[in-house]
Amino acid sequence: MKNEKKERHAAIVDMNDFMMNYAATKFPKEKNDLAEKIYAAGKDDVKGLDTLFNDQGLGRKQNYLEIAEGFLVDFYGMSAEEAAAEAPKMAQEAMQELGSHTKDFDDWEK
Repeated sequence: MKNEKKERHAAIVDMNDFMMNYAATKFPKEKNDLAEKIYAAGKDDVKGLDTLFNDQGLGRKQNYLEIAEGFLVDFYGMSAEEAAAEAPKMAQEAMQELGSHTKDFDDWEK
């Protein structure tokens, strides 16, 4: 159980790292408070990221959903369909983690 929590948290941190890197390419001049900007856009629904990035969901899918699906298949042995159904919940967990640590993510990027 402890290993599960640790591994899931590591995957969520990876998801947020990838999202921060993606956001830095979309907003190269906005290095300060980038995590807060991402969190504000996706805290109620991660689909809000689609509007922020104006990318038809590419960033959300590549940086949250696909990473979550890969983790769920690898760690839990879920089928691709099961993982696709569960990934949005994990994406929301990642968003909450980002919101709880916006300063840490912004500082790390610098």
